[in-house]
Amino acid sequence: MIRLALVSLPANDSIEALPLGAACVSAAVSAAASLRGRVEPFLLEGRLGEAPADLASRIASSGGDWAGFSVYSWSRKALCAAARAFRAARPGALLFAGGPEATAEPEALLAEGSFDFLVAGEGESAAVRALELALAKGIPGFLGGAEVPPGVALPGRPFRRAPAEDAAALASPWLSGSLAPRPGEGLALWELARGCPYRCAYCYESKGEAGVRRLPLPRLKAELELFRRSGVGSAFVLDPTFNADRRRAAELLGLMAGAPGIRWKLELRAELLDAATVERLAGLDCSVQVGLQSSKAETLARLGRGFDREAFARGLRLLDRAGVVFGLDLIYGLPGDALRDFEASLDYALGFGPNHLDLFPLALLPGTELWDRAAELGLEASPEPPYLVRRTRELPEADLARAAGLAAAADRFYSAGRAVGWFRAALAPLKERPSAFLGRYGARGKAAPGAGGKGQAAIEAEQLGFLESSYRERGLERLWPALRDLVRLHGAMSRALAELEAAELELGYDPDELLAAPALGLRRFAAEARRLPGAVRVSPGGQEGVRVERARGPGRRGGRAAGRG
Repeated sequence: MIRLALVSLPANDSIEALPLGAACVSAAVSAAASLRGRVEPFLLEGRLGEAPADLASRIASSGGDWAGFSVYSWSRKALCAAARAFRAARPGALLFAGGPEATAEPEALLAEGSFDFLVAGEGESAAVRALELALAKGIPGFLGGAEVPPGVALPGRPFRRAPAEDAAALASPWLSGSLAPRPGEGLALWELARGCPYRCAYCYESKGEAGVRRLPLPRLKAELELFRRSGVGSAFVLDPTFNADRRRAAELLGLMAGAPGIRWKLELRAELLDAATVERLAGLDCSVQVGLQSSKAETLARLGRGFDREAFARGLRLLDRAGVVFGLDLIYGLPGDALRDFEASLDYALGFGPNHLDLFPLALLPGTELWDRAAELGLEASPEPPYLVRRTRELPEADLARAAGLAAAADRFYSAGRAVGWFRAALAPLKERPSAFLGRYGARGKAAPGAGGKGQAAIEAEQLGFLESSYRERGLERLWPALRDLVRLHGAMSRALAELEAAELELGYDPDELLAAPALGLRRFAAEARRLPGAVRVSPGGQEGVRVERARGPGRRGGRAAGRG
């Protein structure tokens, strides 16, 4: 029996960092009748910061006879080094690699590691066929023989792209036991489809198989039942445009509603949202991520992305009115976007009040359309993973650094600081664009109390210090007590929801009235609200997950969630 180690390395220590690609190959190998009883696959995950030699040693000590490596941009250097170390320890072992880096640059990856072959593209069938040949002909016979299966790259040999996998024939990594659901805080990656209906130039799908192949519903129902029985706390839905097919989306959302203990994360196209879909989303415990990338239509057109500004805004308003938690993605360094365009995109995105923003520098990934057209478009990026852009025709290095600083400021002040519930209300009296405000915070915020500390409470101290100085500079001192209480109350409520942390606050206003201040506006609230000083206790519990009540004084006040996050 050959023990086959399928090795991966997570990008970070997030619970979302599951080795799904390696698990899919493992499930395919286990399901292949020709390999049953001859090859036993198992998953082996590298540890962040682990020395490649130590990882190679763990592969050997785990009983790995052969090894396959799942190579992404973040793991390429470490896994190639681990493969070389394993080769030195086991000269006769069969080593191969797959993943996006193998698909994008097969020749370079073959030269860089100690791999006998690569699996390029979707790897299940190609990996199985390569292992069958290695067993039938022996390793030298397979590597030197005339037959090269589609999707397999051998040094110095012609390469044929493998056809797309038949979604109905794929083995499930969950139902096969290759991946085990983790109860409680664990997260499941739930793959619903392969392919994408769009061809965005920065994405691997820009040159992949056209169209979408949807996994069969009986398999999805069985996986969902497994997640439910196992007590999975949350699931990330892997379908790049979940709502591209409204009828199927409705059917899947109906299935998800039958697993009420799971919190769902989905990726949606805002322009395609309709009232019926949003109503179903509102019935779930879910958050949705929407890819904006840029608000400049010309930039998006250059990337092969359509942008209907009116339909996009309509979709987000539907989510907002229904109380569905949503976040937005932005990329800086896109061809066609100058610094002022990134600032305008940030202002546009924050105008919708998203729960959070995910802001990324452009990664010029090998194998994408942008990689091929880099010179034409004036893009220069690092040749080393993760291939981040260094400068563009519209964004020289100094401006790229400013964009990165602005992205970091938005991430800390708005997203990590959980500012959604009060951010727009706080900026209205300042009459300042969000990008200008966050730019000032990025430059001066580090001097605020608690600067650089971790956790929402430390960021709140920075927020309060920066906001107070901003209000004093603009002569808005009379509004400051209301804003200060609003920020502190929302912060305590968010910590009660996310960290199950209780707190007692001294507030100058009734907490229920204070929570209505963003809708009224701070000026009107400060002019009309009655002062009601006293201690307020904020704690986990209640129907909406947080309880706000008077610690001293008359009556109890029921609380509500801070913003949508």
